[in-house]
Amino acid sequence: MLPRTRVRRPWMPWVRVGLVAVFVLGAGYAALEFSQRYLGLQKLVIEQVNVSGCRNERLAEIQRIADGLCKGKPLFWFDAEELRQRIEERRWVKGLLIRRDPPDRLSLVIEERKPILWLVRPAGVFLLSDDGIVLDRVNQGNLAPIPVVADPGSQTDKALLQLIRVASRLRDRQTEFFDRLTELRWSDKGPVVYLEGLAAPLYLSRLDATQNIPNFQMLFLNELSKRPDLDQIRYFDLRWENEVAVGEPQVDTPPQGKTGPN
Repeated sequence: MLPRTRVRRPWMPWVRVGLVAVFVLGAGYAALEFSQRYLGLQKLVIEQVNVSGCRNERLAEIQRIADGLCKGKPLFWFDAEELRQRIEERRWVKGLLIRRDPPDRLSLVIEERKPILWLVRPAGVFLLSDDGIVLDRVNQGNLAPIPVVADPGSQTDKALLQLIRVASRLRDRQTEFFDRLTELRWSDKGPVVYLEGLAAPLYLSRLDATQNIPNFQMLFLNELSKRPDLDQIRYFDLRWENEVAVGEPQVDTPPQGKTGPN
């Protein structure tokens, strides 16, 4: 008598799992089709894409990309990675949030890079973001009252990085002062800034650009603004702790000549 034993087939459990999965998916699809055809259930297909976080030409550009990639696609099965890649390759886009709103709406929230400086180069004037990315050319649609970096010696990678840090710190901690800035430079002494209506440069601390700014503002309001020779002051040095050094106007004195007897 031959032993009555079955040969084990290691692939048999996987076949059973596959058959169950096919059955479940088929039943779900049939139930969905029945509900949509006879019960009025809406299909989960993207019919509307809402974009927020940007305006004007940028909004139109993102809307055009999203409509082309997403409209008519299943809400939970469209290629979200391709959409993210196509949008985030725009230099002005810092981040993207994709939100699905059943039954037929897709919402995109754009995080724009914020310009902090104007960068003046031979090829034109560009916006420079607070994370060091060169953005669009300056035009009527993106004009902003931000300082300019026009000095060629201040446009090396190292100098620009330092100036971005200075500008970010001033914007966050001394907003009113930052709003009055017209130009930033980097020198051997550290950051140099120019204020609107004031010809003299201001030397700031390279360790803490906000140092002594309140003292300077108080001094300027109470004394310096009343001086008739304000436009002749050579500089303001804010690098010293709790002290503002003022470069007084140079007085041209005639040379001391010797006079002989008549």
